[in-house]
Amino acid sequence: MRKLIQSGLIAAAMSLAPLAHAGLIGDVGITWLYPDTSTTFATDTIAVSSTLSCPGSSPICTGYGEGTESFSVNSTSISYTAANGSSYNASSFNGFDFTGLTFADAGTLTGVGLVTDIAGLTSADVSFDAHSVEINLQGFPVSGNFTLNLSEAAGASTPEPSFLAPLALALGGFAFFIRRRKATA
Repeated sequence: MRKLIQSGLIAAAMSLAPLAHAGLIGDVGITWLYPDTSTTFATDTIAVSSTLSCPGSSPICTGYGEGTESFSVNSTSISYTAANGSSYNASSFNGFDFTGLTFADAGTLTGVGLVTDIAGLTSADVSFDAHSVEINLQGFPVSGNFTLNLSEAAGASTPEPSFLAPLALALGGFAFFIRRRKATA
């Protein structure tokens, strides 16, 4: 019996390592803000691990007169790709606000890395808070791509279900062992 309890405790200890993986989950809001940050030109949502493409039926596609554009969201980044001959009109703001960034471990956004081939677009054109990112594309060409790589501070860690079964077995065995020991003393 003692060996069974020891085995259960060892199994529980070995499974302490896996915790829920962080990363975006659910839907991400896309709001096209133009001509300033308080005016919404169009809005839609995109599920994590999917792509929204223009031309298409999305309201976000309304302002694109030619070419193609797409937005992709995965668990750690938001990407945009466009093939279009025009530029985003110069104004105080002409870009996108990605909202509702929800992380699997209830964490918050702590940083955004920008990778782009759009000449002149820099990290100074990107701002963020705990659950959203804005990128200002005013005056930049519509053609090109950017990826916003998200850094996240973990929230409360959530044990994986695979951890709970060995833990319950070990605790149950330990409780049984203690009761039995008290009964024989």
